[in-house]
Amino acid sequence: MWNKLQPYRSSIILLAALSLGGVTGIIIPDIALKLKPIGQIFLNLLFMIIVPLVAISVTSSIARMTDLKKLGAILVSILLVSIAMAIVPAVGIIGLATIFDPAQGVVLDLKQSVELGSGNMDFVSLLTTNDFIGLLSKSNILALIIMSVISGIAIGQSGKDGEKVSAMLDSLNTVTLKVVSIVMLAAPIGLGAFFASTMASQDPQLLQTFARAIALFFIAAVSYFTLGSSFYAWLGGGTSGVKQFWKHAIAPSVTALGTSSSLATLPVNIRAANKMGLREDIADICLPLLVNLNKGGASMTTALKIVFIYSLLGLEFTPDVFAITILISVLSAFVIGGVPGGAFLGEIFIVTTLGLPIEVIPILIIIGAVTDAPATLINVIHDLNATQIIERLSRKRYLTSTEADT
Repeated sequence: MWNKLQPYRSSIILLAALSLGGVTGIIIPDIALKLKPIGQIFLNLLFMIIVPLVAISVTSSIARMTDLKKLGAILVSILLVSIAMAIVPAVGIIGLATIFDPAQGVVLDLKQSVELGSGNMDFVSLLTTNDFIGLLSKSNILALIIMSVISGIAIGQSGKDGEKVSAMLDSLNTVTLKVVSIVMLAAPIGLGAFFASTMASQDPQLLQTFARAIALFFIAAVSYFTLGSSFYAWLGGGTSGVKQFWKHAIAPSVTALGTSSSLATLPVNIRAANKMGLREDIADICLPLLVNLNKGGASMTTALKIVFIYSLLGLEFTPDVFAITILISVLSAFVIGGVPGGAFLGEIFIVTTLGLPIEVIPILIIIGAVTDAPATLINVIHDLNATQIIERLSRKRYLTSTEADT
């Protein structure tokens, strides 16, 4: 039994620690409030590592990807399809959460100012800084990601000198991820203590909002898994594409739920693609890249977290906030999801970019941990759908070029 739960071991331990912290905050609030410095120390350690983690991981990942620029149109198709399949679930869950508010009037009173949450957003400041030193601040993660992507492209296009820099970045990335793994050993204690202090001064009904938010996600995930997958399969191969997809989608679906890992499911996905009759050369190129780039489940989870937190804090979800939510969701799926070992990077990314109180981080983590399995399922199964669509686009380009030659 325990072997089957092994892939979820860290999530189970973390959820147990957060649950214990929440109960402690409600039952003995005076003691729970004194635990806050322990949680603050842990979060500060994460904040200290986030800038080098993002800069090194994203830059090295992009530098390796640009080696594939010779693939041309296929790589462009992979990127465009991945972005589109991140936007669709994000918009969908925002719509559902707006109609069926999971907070339902419960307000999280943190007695703190929110830097960007309630007004028009300064997109210039979000996306850029006016000085290099600004990139070293956790408050400018979006700008740091943009510059890291540009730097990665430049390294990938710099020939042998770029290869030397890329190799050095890979080594730095290994060391940085090891630092993260060491810090994360304290996650259950640090986050449990921090959540205890947060719950000490809150309405116990706050716990009920988690159940509503998670139930909303599961309903949306099941709908998107069935209806969305069918629609994508139809785009990729018409009626026959839908039949072939569902005929061979069971094995990767079960593997994804059992391992909670897109990477572990990759061999099963490649086998399913071959059985579906997809071109082997297309599947062998697309599926390994889509593992890191196509994460609609992660995008859906990120969007739900932001809508939920805004509702809990009693903040207005303006059109500007909607736009930045979609951007954060896409980046979480496209860039951050591909950062190995970037634990809690998504939560910190949300908080720092939107200027939210750090007390909401444990709340975001709870939602992320519980929704991890269905989100992984969507990530994995839609890699097959994306491969279907990309193969169809490649076939159309081939036919068009053949007609032009004749």
